[in-house]
Amino acid sequence: MGSLKPVQNLPETSQTLSKYEDRPGQMETFLAYTNNNFSWPPSMPEYMRRYCFHQITGTGSNIDVQSGRDIIFFYNTLERGEFLGHENDWVTVYNQEIKAYGKEYSDDELNHIFKEMPGAIQLPVNQKSLPRSKKRKMVTTKRVIDNGCDYKV
Repeated sequence: MGSLKPVQNLPETSQTLSKYEDRPGQMETFLAYTNNNFSWPPSMPEYMRRYCFHQITGTGSNIDVQSGRDIIFFYNTLERGEFLGHENDWVTVYNQEIKAYGKEYSDDELNHIFKEMPGAIQLPVNQKSLPRSKKRKMVTTKRVIDNGCDYKV
């Protein structure tokens, strides 16, 4: 029996990137900042992909573009296994370079970091530590007219 080969991530196409577009031209802008053979790191959650796409194509601000590219860099580095030994740390990335490992910054520490390195990002190596929104209950309503009375169920 042959050995297993790692799954090859295929480059993104205009079809696969179009789901992130809110307005024409964003896909071309995104590919200009990445490259035509760009593929998302497999471990990168969908919501982070969407966020990076919009950071890179949104305002045109260098800080937003840089933070989007830094997040992609983080996940590519995670995929390559370069965070071994830092599984419980948070990683600070700036200009596609690892700047520090350590605990999660407080708001004050983060503000200080942003003054020194505008657009820097900090993410946990252990992706289970990513901040998540609380689960929400969904309530649906239906309008019912019964015996002339109008109420919602």
